[in-house]
Amino acid sequence: MNNYGLIEAARSWAHGSYPMEAAVELLIHHGHWLRRPDFQALAVDLDEPFAVIDWQAAHDALALGHLPCSGGEAAMLRIALSIAYALPVELGPALTSLDTTNLGHVIAAIRHTNGNRAAWFPAQGGPA
Repeated sequence: MNNYGLIEAARSWAHGSYPMEAAVELLIHHGHWLRRPDFQALAVDLDEPFAVIDWQAAHDALALGHLPCSGGEAAMLRIALSIAYALPVELGPALTSLDTTNLGHVIAAIRHTNGNRAAWFPAQGGPA
């Protein structure tokens, strides 16, 4: 499945749950995790027409060091895990490791979690 197909399949799977949608959109807009073959192998079940993200598997893989990444990349995944799966995240260290673009994505994800799907429009210039 190409990246566009994976993105649409993940969106389809998450549709209907604001927190799940927000977490998936955060991963999509971040542009890193869903493109990684190791993340896909460890945490994504391609059960067409859906791409089911196994949040617990993603958390475990990150915690065990099976997903080597930068501090900012880890923070984005941890924030998505917290939104989707209620896993705790230390916001202070997570937020201070983000650049302005990714901080904007996190803010959009928080607004989306609260029911505002339009939160992504200013961040991306178009509909999510």
